Amino acid sequence: MRRKRVLGIAALTVATSIGGAFAFHNLYSETATDAKHPAAHGSSLSLNPNGSEIVVRAFTIAQGANCASHSFTGTLQPRYQSLVGFRISGKIASRHVELGERVKKGQVLFKLNPDDADLQLRVAEADQVSADSLFKQTSAEALRLAQLRTSGSVSLSDYDLAIAGRDVAKARLDAADRRLELAKNQRTYCDLVADSDGLVTALQAESGQVVNVGQPVLQIMHSDEMEVIVNLPEGLVSIVKGLEAHATFWSRPDVRLRAELRELSPVADPLSRTYDARFRLLESAPDLAIGMTASILLDNHAEDGTSVPLASISSRDGSPIVWRIIENGKVEPIAVEIVQYRSDVAIVRGNLNPSDRIVSAGVQRIDENATVRVWESK
Repeated sequence: MRRKRVLGIAALTVATSIGGAFAFHNLYSETATDAKHPAAHGSSLSLNPNGSEIVVRAFTIAQGANCASHSFTGTLQPRYQSLVGFRISGKIASRHVELGERVKKGQVLFKLNPDDADLQLRVAEADQVSADSLFKQTSAEALRLAQLRTSGSVSLSDYDLAIAGRDVAKARLDAADRRLELAKNQRTYCDLVADSDGLVTALQAESGQVVNVGQPVLQIMHSDEMEVIVNLPEGLVSIVKGLEAHATFWSRPDVRLRAELRELSPVADPLSRTYDARFRLLESAPDLAIGMTASILLDNHAEDGTSVPLASISSRDGSPIVWRIIENGKVEPIAVEIVQYRSDVAIVRGNLNPSDRIVSAGVQRIDENATVRVWESK
């Protein structure tokens, strides 16, 4: 029994000695490490230990990136277009135009059956001849009675009746002349002619169809003046007149035309809460068709600056900066002024030039002493 107790005490002593040796070894190792790297437990940890490169992403400032612009998509429409119809009713006898045809002023577009108009014209001509004859007769009668009145052969009442008959005949002749003129106009209205040069954009009637007065039979776009219709947000309504506008086209990416605001709706759309705007094209281009998808680019020179990614903006002493990459992977801070924040970019002003490369990801790991290596995605 006593022998077992002695053996237990010996084993406990050996274990304590081994544990002390391990603790001493660890303490010595930590002390040596702290001597070699005194900043390992301090607050001034180097951002670039042992001279290693920091891998970052870069963004290259593009040419012409110093202009704040807004883009809105709409459609190309003619400025002037009208629905054209006959000024009298009747049955269409013939159609003389096709959809998409360019017409000249005075060109015949449609014709009505002229039978009824011809009859009305004959009646008006007959009434005019009758009224003219009556006027001539009453005028001669009044002249004769005037001569007899000087000799006292005719009473004053007979003379007055002759003068009244002449005046009535003259009024009837004037009315007959007007009816004849109206009948001639009605006959002319059987031919529907273009009142200006234009393009036929819609046909709404065919030969044999009976139409009423003013019923549209076709739609014409007048002249070649075109405009782009877009919807603007309320934030641009007050400044859009001072912005420089250009029009581009989805099917013609090589075409860029100057434009100007012609009309802006004073009332917002109840659903989209946007305002209809019409931009007149100041230049023309071939092969532009009505209804083409177009975009209006509005350049806001009041917001001129450089477009950079949001992630590239850092802060130094409470002021925004970006890190420009120079030779040998070195970086330098460039102070910037934030003009505007957008969804994924910011418009800034500063000493930035086209083709400059700035750090766009990883700015939180950089200082003036850092060396960076740009990570290129394959």
